[in-house]
Amino acid sequence: MKSKLPASHLFRQFLLFALTLVFLLTVIRAAYALWQFSRIEVADTVMPLFVQGLRFDLALVGILCIVPLILGGVLAMMTRTRPLAKFLITGFMVGGLLLVMLSELITPWFLETRGLRPDVQLLASIDQPLSVLQTLLREQVVPLVVALFLCLLILIAFWGRMEVRRFLRYRLSVPGALMLSVVGGVLCVLAISSSTDPAHFALSPADAEISTDATINDLAMNSAYKLLYSIVRGSPKQVIIVPEGEIQDLP
Repeated sequence: MKSKLPASHLFRQFLLFALTLVFLLTVIRAAYALWQFSRIEVADTVMPLFVQGLRFDLALVGILCIVPLILGGVLAMMTRTRPLAKFLITGFMVGGLLLVMLSELITPWFLETRGLRPDVQLLASIDQPLSVLQTLLREQVVPLVVALFLCLLILIAFWGRMEVRRFLRYRLSVPGALMLSVVGGVLCVLAISSSTDPAHFALSPADAEISTDATINDLAMNSAYKLLYSIVRGSPKQVIIVPEGEIQDLP
């Protein structure tokens, strides 16, 4: 019976998480693109939408993986801290996947009523959230039930594919774990970064400007990244497009 695991054991889990996240976000972005295809066609931004979207998706993967990759890899080298590494890595992966699915679940309502993906400021601008929820449950109950069911299936499938019972059953070999933490950390930083300027290190909503249409620009991002960015850096001044066609500026 082995007392150590190769670093490839942990690498496969992070690779599975990254591929799952990128695939899921790409499919969701494609669905939004079909929904808003007339506007995208006029702006001629089909290719930029998915190319820039991939940048934001990889940046989100880097944000969600950098802590468990570096810290989890180090903790997984020692027998006593191996359970903590398992808890940390599993928690970040499942929590990150849940964040992505829940943020994308509420995105259609914001796109329809605000013309933008949700961020902290837009969430705070909802005066009566319970009333909005009741309206959604009354008018959009079937899409919500289907979406929640799909989210549950994705979580179950990911949890099963992770094989949590066998995950980090033994400690990792020290050289492999150190290499994985260092190389993985560098790759995460490269995925997150947009430039070498510390003031503009991470991708911002401004990097999603592929047209003059604010809705199309927001589609190039993903909602989880926009939410996390607005928590850290705050929300930029945005234009809300309301259903009646009026335009309102956010302060």
